[in-house]
Amino acid sequence: MRILGTGSAAPKGVLTNDMLAEMVDTSDEWIRSRTGIKTRFIAKDETTLSLAREAAERALEASGVSRERIGLVVCATVSNEQRCPSLACFLQRDLGLREDILAFDLNAACSGFIYGLIVASNLVSEESYALVVGTEVLSALTDYRDRETCILFGDGAGAAVVAPRPSTAASGSAGLYWVSEACGNDEPLNITDFIHMDGHAVFKFAVETLIGNIRAVTKKAGLEPSDIDLFVCHQANERIIASAAKRLRVPLERFFMNLAQYGNTSAASVPIALDEAVRAQATKPGNKVVLAGFGGGLTAGAVYLTWS
Repeated sequence: MRILGTGSAAPKGVLTNDMLAEMVDTSDEWIRSRTGIKTRFIAKDETTLSLAREAAERALEASGVSRERIGLVVCATVSNEQRCPSLACFLQRDLGLREDILAFDLNAACSGFIYGLIVASNLVSEESYALVVGTEVLSALTDYRDRETCILFGDGAGAAVVAPRPSTAASGSAGLYWVSEACGNDEPLNITDFIHMDGHAVFKFAVETLIGNIRAVTKKAGLEPSDIDLFVCHQANERIIASAAKRLRVPLERFFMNLAQYGNTSAASVPIALDEAVRAQATKPGNKVVLAGFGGGLTAGAVYLTWS
């Protein structure tokens, strides 16, 4: 498959570390030193749908693909305000897409956009293209009395228009390789309306899985991690990415990061970062790029592509 265009959107509201310090026992220095986060965008009037629509519009414009060519909509989210119908169906309606297309939601937490790309790569055809969106309003699920979680999360959306791979090899075409895995336990959970996280366990899982998936996906592509020009990973914690870079023996400068501005936006994290990397011209023709996600479930996945 090929990615033809990307787009992203963020709410107008901003929540700074200093503002959080007035709500819970924390400080700007404490948050920045442990996560790398300085601010995060917080929805006020925006919704998962309105953010998804804005990001999708920008991705469609960037791709140059007409809406009649879209035959699949995949929305990755954990925070859709409505259980049914799916967010993808509402997005299909709002974008004026054809009625005879596939449209569904996917919940893989922070790995959602990666899973969406993997699904789309198996469903796009020569006749139709796909719209893959990651969109979250995590502020609605965040307990702002819990300093372990409220400092991490923000809201936003990112999208990509995906096309089938040309039937014949051509200069600038993109190849896709992927690996995906999930793990968890069978212990009963205390489910509430708010996000809960075992920070130490998640940190260890994230570092090990990020390293493992990058190694696995590059091996599948016949490459080494050191061959990759740009890594766009889930923006969860600066220390996670730095630890992975060190152990992979890859310069940290090759890992695109916008964590300081956005915080952790779950399924929106990778597509927002990818869109910003594209618009900042951090990707060059012929670059080898790896996208990698990891999140609640626990879930993880990675894709490799050649940028054209």
